[in-house]
Amino acid sequence: MEELFLIRQKMIRIYKLNEDKINIASKFLAGIITFLFMSSLSAGNLTGTKNIIIILLGGIFASVSSPAVFLAVSAVAAVIFIASASVEASVAALIFFFLLYVFYGRVFPKESLLFAAMLVCFKIKVPYAAAFLGGIYFGGKAIFPVAAAMFTNQVMPILNEFIKMSPASEFSASTMPDVLFNMYTYIFSQESLSVISGSFYAAAAMVLSVVCAWAVSSMHIDHEKEAAIITSAAVTVIAMFLAVIIGGSRFSVMGLPFFVLLSAVIAFIIRLFDDLPDYRHAERVRFQDKNYVYYVKAVPKIKMPRKERNGSED
Repeated sequence: MEELFLIRQKMIRIYKLNEDKINIASKFLAGIITFLFMSSLSAGNLTGTKNIIIILLGGIFASVSSPAVFLAVSAVAAVIFIASASVEASVAALIFFFLLYVFYGRVFPKESLLFAAMLVCFKIKVPYAAAFLGGIYFGGKAIFPVAAAMFTNQVMPILNEFIKMSPASEFSASTMPDVLFNMYTYIFSQESLSVISGSFYAAAAMVLSVVCAWAVSSMHIDHEKEAAIITSAAVTVIAMFLAVIIGGSRFSVMGLPFFVLLSAVIAFIIRLFDDLPDYRHAERVRFQDKNYVYYVKAVPKIKMPRKERNGSED
């Protein structure tokens, strides 16, 4: 533990010296990773130079744009990737992403980044880390994007069926209305309804995870964030098992405890480094002892007016 804190202090020093460059580089890398994993939606139909260009553009947009713009661009890119596999399936995806953006993404753009982050984390089997951290740092606003990400991941078999029903190689504008009607009919089939029902149960499990992390991290107790991660992880294991057993969620339960534990470890490590201050702006910091909770306004010296640095009044 002591070694982690020493590493943390070194990272703080490096961050203070290179804050702007690190922020831009980390956003660029996050955009690259997001679009790289998103490219799998093309089912191998979009490769080569076009694929690389879209991924690089994703990194550029992530580094220079606002969260709302990045979400919109990501949704458009996802539709393009899906369209390379199935034009009709991309229409269904466009409607889905449009509804997500209109009713949540444009209102809570920063919180909505959890949606993309959790879908990326699914690729490396640690999506629960996004739920734990979302509950701690975003509170109730994290419920919708986390639940939506779980639901989206769970209904991917339906998207795959759409692609099989209408591959891009067989696309024809004249048959498109019939194909869309067949997709609509498939959604209400027994197989599809079973997937959707299980997806709702899995999403509900994530809601419980976020709520537990939010509630415990707001209790003003010692080590509240660490306790929130542990509590939320335990609730996640139980809730996901119930989602599979009762709700029929299509989720492998064999490795569930391990991946939840791994997600908790990742969340704990991020928690150790979560209070790197923004040295360009004044911040309000909260800390506590056994008797009091202290709220302090921290003003970086580099931004402090000369008369305040000399001890003068405002």
